[in-house]
Amino acid sequence: MKRVSAVIVFSLTVCAFAFAQSARSEWDRNTDFAALHTYAWQASPDPAKGAWNQAILDAIDKQLEAKGLTKVAANPDAWVVYSRSIRKDTASLSGGYVFNTLSDGEGSPGIPAIPTTWKEGTLVVELNDPKTKHVVWRGSVSNTISDNDNKNLKNLDKAVAKLFKKYPPRNDKH
Repeated sequence: MKRVSAVIVFSLTVCAFAFAQSARSEWDRNTDFAALHTYAWQASPDPAKGAWNQAILDAIDKQLEAKGLTKVAANPDAWVVYSRSIRKDTASLSGGYVFNTLSDGEGSPGIPAIPTTWKEGTLVVELNDPKTKHVVWRGSVSNTISDNDNKNLKNLDKAVAKLFKKYPPRNDKH
């Protein structure tokens, strides 16, 4: 029973880590983001296939518009471009001894390795200054990809919302 409990706790920990969404951003500290009112799209160097390209564009448009930016056909304050990647990750519960946190804290005889495989997608969005051609803001978000397209669409919307949660960045100059 101790061994089974330890395996369950470890597996849940691995799964929680593997399936957690992570987002981060960086920006040019000299950029006045309050001056950015309009944007236009640049073609992605590696667009998503099929309807996913439009789904990504729509999710980003929704967030940028919620932040007060307006999409224009020409002369934008910022160019927006995205790239994406998909990679396969594997984690496994190793054989040997498993630390048992549910009882006396001693190791329990291990079980054979149990591999867990999943696909992780990463979306990178950049805002570029049209005059200098430099990136003024870059954000990336990673999330696990399901075999269920509807779930993936919901996760895309949540991931892009998380990506833009702290946009525009605050330039705290003390």
